[in-house]
Amino acid sequence: MSHYEVKVPKSLPRAAVGVIASLLLLVGCTSGADSTDAGAASADFCTPEGLMEAVPSLRNAEGQLEIPDPTKDLDAFYNAHQAVTRAIDTALVQASNSLTPAEAAEQIHKPLTFGPAWRSAEVGLGALGDDIVLEEKKGKRLASYGGPSFLSGIKPVPGTNNGFYQIDNQTEVASLVTPQATNLPCVNRLLLAEASAGGMWVPPSYAIGPEGGDAFFIVDLCLENVSVVKDQVGPGASLFVAIQWADIPAFVHMQTEQKSIMHQGHSS
Repeated sequence: MSHYEVKVPKSLPRAAVGVIASLLLLVGCTSGADSTDAGAASADFCTPEGLMEAVPSLRNAEGQLEIPDPTKDLDAFYNAHQAVTRAIDTALVQASNSLTPAEAAEQIHKPLTFGPAWRSAEVGLGALGDDIVLEEKKGKRLASYGGPSFLSGIKPVPGTNNGFYQIDNQTEVASLVTPQATNLPCVNRLLLAEASAGGMWVPPSYAIGPEGGDAFFIVDLCLENVSVVKDQVGPGASLFVAIQWADIPAFVHMQTEQKSIMHQGHSS
């Protein structure tokens, strides 16, 4: 806590001196509370348990982290996506308000890394001319849940010191991902650039996990700017609301055999 030295004129009434002392005590206590709150906020996103503490609606009846299934309850999925985003946004504001610019610059946080196996839940729509279309024309699906994510197969780009990752597997087109550290050591902002359809993750898109370790959870918004059908590029646009999670034993209860929605840029 900071210490303050205040010179009080001798002519000041005793009652006024008491009021000033009370205010100074309140300022000091508030400053300490802000620092404590910021520290607690930083810890909330380092583990699945911490994430459930920050967003209680993600805890299921068995005490496990569980993402609502958008194929069964769209509103619950939208609410979960927004709840995670708001919780992270709030924690970032708290952390930033507790630091001076110089303090923030001195806090070097290691960015997250990414394991190769991921699952996803997503909702997506496309626009072709005057038509609003479901993203997967054959399946007529608005949403998918629990199947392998397009992120599966993600790996570091050689020579970038884990600063950039590439996604280039047999079913998807090449994409690049880069994590950007924030004032919360367990939260990274994410940028994605997709090769054929001008796809990108737009803010707010976050990855969370232990500082410098493997991310276990991603909340993102995806925008595609063109349509690619049978290798022909044409006008179009797509939006996706998505949550991705690492395909690890702790999340096995969210696995399904569903295929992720095929984006316009990946259509054949």
